[in-house]
Amino acid sequence: MRSGKESDALVRARAVALILLGETEKALETLSKFYGIPAPRVKVGLPKGRSGVLGCYIPSKRTIHLRSSEEYRNPFVVLHEFYHHIRYFAGKHRGTEKGANEYALKSIQYFKELPSKLESLSDE
Repeated sequence: MRSGKESDALVRARAVALILLGETEKALETLSKFYGIPAPRVKVGLPKGRSGVLGCYIPSKRTIHLRSSEEYRNPFVVLHEFYHHIRYFAGKHRGTEKGANEYALKSIQYFKELPSKLESLSDE
């Protein structure tokens, strides 16, 4: 269930900002609260057999694994994996790479558009 107080775009833009600031867990808590799901755990370091990727989501552990601390501050990687977490709670985990990419890219776009939206509000 989504909160009526804030828009999806604003929450996602805030999450991008928090991730860039290194507050990834706070970003995931904010998003999870907005979507009404438990927040995933975040671990730096990939599980065995997952080399060659920047991150992965392990549904059985509700954990986002990131290759390194560099990915911890990478909104695309974190939000891509968070999308898998959302899908897991919706019961639709498989076949979502395109959707995960789109969710992450749109979230970053919301963040980039935020300054101009704030400026237009101040002009009113």
